[in-house]
Amino acid sequence: MEKDQIEILEETTNSDIFTNNLNAILSVKKDYEKKEYDYEWIDIIDETLPYLDNILRNPKRFIVNEEEVVQVEKSKKVTVESIIHLTQHTNYIQKIEDNGDVKPSKILNINKEESLDTYENRFIFTLINNTRTFFEQRKAVTGEYSYFKDKKELKYEANTLVGPEEVEISLEISSRKEAKLDTEEQSTHESVADRLKRIKIQLDGFMGTELMQTLSKLHVPPVRSPIRKTNVILKNPNFQKAESLWNYIQMYEEKNVNEKEHKDYYDESDLKKEYNQAFLMLYLANLTLDHKTQELTEQKLLSQMLNRVIENILDSNYEITEKEVKELFDKQLKLIKAANEEKKKKIRKLLLEKLENEQDNYMKDWKMLEETRIC
Repeated sequence: MEKDQIEILEETTNSDIFTNNLNAILSVKKDYEKKEYDYEWIDIIDETLPYLDNILRNPKRFIVNEEEVVQVEKSKKVTVESIIHLTQHTNYIQKIEDNGDVKPSKILNINKEESLDTYENRFIFTLINNTRTFFEQRKAVTGEYSYFKDKKELKYEANTLVGPEEVEISLEISSRKEAKLDTEEQSTHESVADRLKRIKIQLDGFMGTELMQTLSKLHVPPVRSPIRKTNVILKNPNFQKAESLWNYIQMYEEKNVNEKEHKDYYDESDLKKEYNQAFLMLYLANLTLDHKTQELTEQKLLSQMLNRVIENILDSNYEITEKEVKELFDKQLKLIKAANEEKKKKIRKLLLEKLENEQDNYMKDWKMLEETRIC
């Protein structure tokens, strides 16, 4: 580099000619999305499943009396009710024997059968069907995990004049970050996906129980809110838990966090200034390609970099003292030196291990060769 160019460089550094002639554009695109789902509904259903299982294993039944007047020879059993009915319907008496025995032609026959068609059972039948529907709807909305996505694209284009020299730069940087948010139960180490599978298996299993199969075939009407406060529902712990689930589903409010942000703009903040400074640093670094000014440029580059670091420190804490700055540099210098020493040790260890392996292989090959010769 000629003397006048060196003077231009000095002038550039000192009077900011480089920056004054700088034309720069920093375009930024940002896309951010975060979906954090509320999985409380899984806890509520999961907690209630054992209580529903208790009810389905021992469903409440009641006795149904089916009354039918039949020919006396078809009657299976004569009960007190049959006699009372006959006294009220004397037209069914065929004749009365001389000894006073009554011979009826027809008689009331009562069949007693157990039935599952109770209000409490219809409540459980409706609750399980509603829970399955609610479960599938929530699963479709939330999936098996929460997540976030963060994508950034920056494009920096600039040009400047340093004396007769034209300098241009074009730089593009893109970054993308995606991650699942922690959805594992700390106590059980069971993921949301595993819990959903397990709950679905249990709910599907409920559909094969006697209560669900029987009431389904009877096409019983679904129970609707408000739930009748029968003694069983009020006092039975299993039914109390079932009613809590019913109320939760009926009053459910979504609490999911859904954040989304899209920005596409030209940046004029301190970030652009940082890129302008980086452009200047790169320009100064490239001047080392000229061997005549290599030493001068390296000194200038180091000086510029140190100046910039100190400026950043002062910008963040203007009241910092010279002693504190020195202590900060000394501490960081020690950390970097220690890290470098650790790297050297690891490299040295790897090289030694490699050398030992090579020696072992060589000795094995030599031994095999000797054994071959002896044979």
